[in-house]
Amino acid sequence: MRSLVRSIIIVLGVLTVAGVQNASAQIMDTVDFTTSFPFTVGNTMVPAGSYTIRPDDDNPQILVLQGKETSVLFQIDAASARQRPSKTEVVFSRYGNSYVLKNIWVEGSDSGAETIPVEGERHVAKSSAAKSEHSVAARKKSATASGQ
Repeated sequence: MRSLVRSIIIVLGVLTVAGVQNASAQIMDTVDFTTSFPFTVGNTMVPAGSYTIRPDDDNPQILVLQGKETSVLFQIDAASARQRPSKTEVVFSRYGNSYVLKNIWVEGSDSGAETIPVEGERHVAKSSAAKSEHSVAARKKSATASGQ
């Protein structure tokens, strides 16, 4: 009897962990966008240009920002939209003349991704008192269309 109870508890534990892992994977599609300004993602400053954001193959809490000459890994948390986004967009926090990648929203999804504040953002935030939000239109490509 103990063995059966122990087995049931182990199975329930594994199923619970598997469910949490799947729920944390928020950005399933590749997102393309272009900025006319340089910005910080993680601890890295990247130039203005065209970028692709995609999930990391090994960890759904890590996203990859890929540009012409740039590749940056950054960590995210799940974010819930106040209302379902009608368009795909990338949101930046603006501190004076500096921009920090903050959120990724994909049209039709109630959930998105929020970057985890790191030293790069804290440094930019200290240098300017005024904070605002700036959105950039993006385009969603399905994971199968992007070759994943």
